[in-house]
Amino acid sequence: MKIAFVSPYIPVHCGIATYTDYLIQGIRKIDPALEIRVVAEKGADPVKQERFEVSPCWDRNEDYIRPIVASANDVDLIHIQYEYGIYSLDERLPSVFRELGTSLNKVLTIHCVRPAQFSRIGIAEENFIKEIAQLADQVIIHLESQKAILERLGIPSEKLHVIPHGTESSNEDKEISRKRFGLPMDAKILVMLGFMKKHKCLHVILDALVEMLKERKDVYLFVAGSLAPSASQEDIDYAKFISKKIAELGLQNNFIHDDRFIPHEDVLHIIGVADIFMFPYVEEDRAVSGSFHLAIGADKPVIATRIPKFEELGDVCDELLVLPYNSSEIARLAIRLFKDEEFSCYVMNKIKILKDKTSWEIVAKMHLELYKQQSCK
Repeated sequence: MKIAFVSPYIPVHCGIATYTDYLIQGIRKIDPALEIRVVAEKGADPVKQERFEVSPCWDRNEDYIRPIVASANDVDLIHIQYEYGIYSLDERLPSVFRELGTSLNKVLTIHCVRPAQFSRIGIAEENFIKEIAQLADQVIIHLESQKAILERLGIPSEKLHVIPHGTESSNEDKEISRKRFGLPMDAKILVMLGFMKKHKCLHVILDALVEMLKERKDVYLFVAGSLAPSASQEDIDYAKFISKKIAELGLQNNFIHDDRFIPHEDVLHIIGVADIFMFPYVEEDRAVSGSFHLAIGADKPVIATRIPKFEELGDVCDELLVLPYNSSEIARLAIRLFKDEEFSCYVMNKIKILKDKTSWEIVAKMHLELYKQQSCK
């Protein structure tokens, strides 16, 4: 079988590029005989190997229909990775599906589903998701809440497949990782990773940190990540607000910021420094966090908000979820994780359950089963 993946690809600074790379690595380990071509957005490194190639040939800001369709003319199945930030809501992507024809098996992963009531453009976004889901032969999503919305839009349930976001295991040494970033060895370190954006609610963790420091003085917050290259004015203003708030709260000595885009080779070390990973996000997108899966892959306890993005955490350890903006509950939960060994062991056993059932090997097997079923039709 020959499969084409349509996606941004490494080393492009994009979560979907990284996701696609992890998925392909998992698939190739399970079935080395498969032929895989990445029909990549420009910026990816071209590769030409036996049974694997990367062909950077399209650009989201150009008419990408012809390059994508032409690159898939000799494959058995095409798998398109969709995320709203990559494809504008215009006729280009639906046209790709139509021009690929009915004889080619077409699989679509929808990474984010945003209900109309929470979209800045309203019903048009739902209509676009509905259209591309109808044009695909099979649709992969990561969450049950995503499936429910697509079913409401009229997509048959038998066409929808909930396959979790994969989890990469890692075990970077905490001491070595902390030395790498000049962090204190014997402190309790909270970590947030990724581009600084308003919806990630860093200010809530600052308020929580103030409360934690009343209980113990050795707690630090390490934030790794800069503003995105395409940061909105809202996010730029938010970064300025954060700087001002740190000074107002007197947290300069307990707040450490690695203000740069974090290269791939540093990501696992950043996760390695953590005692607790923090996800105080507030958003209504139905999507999964790649950083969250990296954290559980490193056997790190996490504290997250009770929102759709972290619904899979609620299935294994609901006690790690807190209501949005509740800095006091975050502080109390973190302190308990630091002090209560029995509770901490319980949490880590639950995290391991989620880690194991979402390993990239299991996720890759689920994809391969779907590909083979589709090819037999």
